[in-house]
Amino acid sequence: MKKMIGILIGFVCVVVLLSGCSSPSSVSALEKKIQDLENQMMDLETQLIDSDIKLTDYQNRIAVLEGLRFSTNYHISQLETKVTALEDITASQVSLYLAPEYYLVPGETFQLFYRSFIQAVDPYRYYIRLTGTVGHGYNRYYEWTPENTNQGKDYSLQIDVCTDDGEALASATTVLKVRKTTSTSKRILCIGDSLTANGYWVSHGYDQYIANGGVAHTFLGTIQGGYQSSTIHYEGRGGWQWSSYIGGYDTTDSPFKAATTSGISFLEYCTHNGYSGIDELYILMSWNGIGGRFRTFSMNSEPFLSAKKLIDQYHTDFPNGKITLLGVPQPSVASGLGSYYTINSSYGDNYGQFVSALHYNAQLLAFSKMEEYQSFVRYIDVASQFDSEYNMPTISKPVNTESSVTESIGTSMGMHPSTDGYLQIGNVFYRALWQGWN
Repeated sequence: MKKMIGILIGFVCVVVLLSGCSSPSSVSALEKKIQDLENQMMDLETQLIDSDIKLTDYQNRIAVLEGLRFSTNYHISQLETKVTALEDITASQVSLYLAPEYYLVPGETFQLFYRSFIQAVDPYRYYIRLTGTVGHGYNRYYEWTPENTNQGKDYSLQIDVCTDDGEALASATTVLKVRKTTSTSKRILCIGDSLTANGYWVSHGYDQYIANGGVAHTFLGTIQGGYQSSTIHYEGRGGWQWSSYIGGYDTTDSPFKAATTSGISFLEYCTHNGYSGIDELYILMSWNGIGGRFRTFSMNSEPFLSAKKLIDQYHTDFPNGKITLLGVPQPSVASGLGSYYTINSSYGDNYGQFVSALHYNAQLLAFSKMEEYQSFVRYIDVASQFDSEYNMPTISKPVNTESSVTESIGTSMGMHPSTDGYLQIGNVFYRALWQGWN
């Protein structure tokens, strides 16, 4: 800019010299004009410099805003991804373990307890939605008492575990079957572990069945027991599991041990004990064989390898016989396992064992649905019909070492029910007897 002004002044001076007739006053006036022009051009240059600075500042600000926009969009994308992942995790961690069907008896109240079939640390933190045409929904359970007019009919029930906005995270549908018993007299053998050892559920279930008009059955077994004054026969031994009934337990042989082979024989068992045959097996096992946190199961590993051997042998010996697999009830949810077992034992993990029991029962159901077994094996879900919150033994324990306030803590290994719990299992057995195989 200054170079241009200099050239302009030089040009003016040349003009003055060439004119040769200009007066000093005219030269002075011309210099003043040149000075004014130079000042104006300097002002213009300053304005241009200021404009360049402002333009650069605006460009910088735009660049910063662009950067912020990009960063914001990126973070929004990351948050959306995290939200989706959290939703997927929540959905995958909430599962329902309902059986495909349940048997109901007219005039008897039927209940499904949410805590016993929803896989969640706290199922009550969700909105539990019921869809159907019969029954009532309560805070902890579904309940319905069918009437005689409901006999012979099936009723669909859907249960959804939802968010607070009603979005389903997990769903399951079951069928409630109401029947009038048409069962004929059977020779029945009940097999189990410590949950069967006292005979409570066997005798109570059968007593209920007879009291409501069921036909008389013959119960087999080398052990006798029962609730109150009732006595019934069965095979139930504490500490035993599927493999025990195949190969024995400690120094005790299986009651089904064959004399002529290395395996088991139900035919020889009947001959040895004077039984004419076995029409049905009811099997409730086995907490002793499912230890492990969050354990999953398959037919290719224990305890199902032994379960298959026992069932296959029975079917070989009695091809027309039927088998009912009773699922195990859930453990105490009041820290019954934790209070009995130390934390270095998998049994000391209450929730981990709760999930293992869900998985075990699911494998029992899958067993019963296998093509080669479904014609003579059925699964009866005990867990969802068992109130694991209130039908397990508890004691009152101070809430802390300095307080006199107490809370209920589970006892009895966390697996053995209270008397009410055994009777509740018996009610499930009663409904299974009522339904029969007809």
